Amino acid sequence: MKINRILATVALTGLALALTGCIVTSVYPFYFEKDVAFDPALLGDWTKGAPAREEHWKFERYGETAYLLTYTTGSDKSSVMQARLFKLRGQTFLDLFVSERSDDSLFPTIPSHLLLRIVKTGPTLTMAALNYEWLEELVKKNPKAIRHHVVQIGKDKRLVLTADTRELQKFVIKHLKTEAAWKEGWEFTRAALSKGRRLESDFLSMQPEKRRAGRPGQGEEVAPAYKHWTIPGNLAR
Repeated sequence: MKINRILATVALTGLALALTGCIVTSVYPFYFEKDVAFDPALLGDWTKGAPAREEHWKFERYGETAYLLTYTTGSDKSSVMQARLFKLRGQTFLDLFVSERSDDSLFPTIPSHLLLRIVKTGPTLTMAALNYEWLEELVKKNPKAIRHHVVQIGKDKRLVLTADTRELQKFVIKHLKTEAAWKEGWEFTRAALSKGRRLESDFLSMQPEKRRAGRPGQGEEVAPAYKHWTIPGNLAR
């Protein structure tokens, strides 16, 4: 079915492709605008893993309350996505919004959302993803636990969440204390910056209007407006 092919792109785009089998993808965002926060401590370059398979996560300020995340692996393959930090029942989360698409794509792609729970920030950054294997087992036992769709990708099947934001948040809150629901935390360390990179990082952490004041004649910062997709009723049910 065409809808299966479209949803397959939700399961396998950007960071989800790099971490296939580890990341839960959703059609809808995990946050409402009222939940959004911004923490400058997240800005900068972070690294994880051994040098041969090292991952680089670079967070830059994007507009007033969003981040632009560039994810790069040891093979220099990179993905760029938007990120929103938000609060839910006193817990801090990141919603990663993947909108990449290939120009030669035969079918329109649906932007996907990925959820990370921020466990700790400071000298180190620890994040945990919603456990895909746990979720897969849960919906096998109870298909009504949360709205979802299973798509065929080659010989594999992938689960994509189709619940709306309200239902997603209700589900996340219900399982905040479910230990199996969250993968073992990923620990990042802040990458060392040269003096030039520190100045660049400080500049990127500024409010957009201050950035424009620091670059006379450059005009307004280019930042395409974020728009939520409207999902057909038959898919959201």
